Amino acid sequence: MKEYYSPMKKFNKNAQILKYIIEHLSAKLGRTHLIKLVYLADYHSRRLFGNSVSTFDYYYDKQGPFNKEFYPCVESLKGYVKEEEINFSFYKGYLFHNTSKKIEYKQLSQYDLYILDYVINTYGRANLQSLLEDVVYKTEPMLEVVKKRAFKSKLPMDIVDNLDKKHYEGLNTENMVDGEKAIFEGKTQSLEEVLSALQGWNSQYKVKYRISPKTSQRNPSWILTKIKKQLL
Repeated sequence: MKEYYSPMKKFNKNAQILKYIIEHLSAKLGRTHLIKLVYLADYHSRRLFGNSVSTFDYYYDKQGPFNKEFYPCVESLKGYVKEEEINFSFYKGYLFHNTSKKIEYKQLSQYDLYILDYVINTYGRANLQSLLEDVVYKTEPMLEVVKKRAFKSKLPMDIVDNLDKKHYEGLNTENMVDGEKAIFEGKTQSLEEVLSALQGWNSQYKVKYRISPKTSQRNPSWILTKIKKQLL
């Protein structure tokens, strides 16, 4: 199929996020599933980096976190995504399809894309009901508003900021993502160089272990594990 690219139309960051997810999960998501994936991207980004991927605020709605600004974002993508209406016995549903029209993801940083790829791969094909019950409703911001029975109130997303950084013992998480990206681009460097890049340390560890794409795993904590083994 021929692909089209329109350099003229500009999209805000939230619309770019929606398009990116739909591009990877075409014909697999409805409205509720899509906005929950964006929520989970923001949730995990806040835990790891201390900031959200999107600019959405979230409110406790009948199916969990939601923001009505989702609708104009979808509307702005007409022609770039297609929304199929599906009629069920008791309700109307929707299914998003990607189209051949491409956009540039200029407002998405490599850290945004890292989180989005993680969410797409982890939750993209999950059953919606399970996703809501087993994941979304068990996140700290949702637990907080549910506990207070604060329906329609804003979710306190900041309560999870940087919670995952404690697992990396002071290492810079952005640098860890940079290092993993370099690995999967086929680059290698000595562990001594990795240590220096991650934390700005002066060279003091004489180790011969070399990180390579063949031995890496798609998890930033893998690098930390190798560092610990060499320093013990």
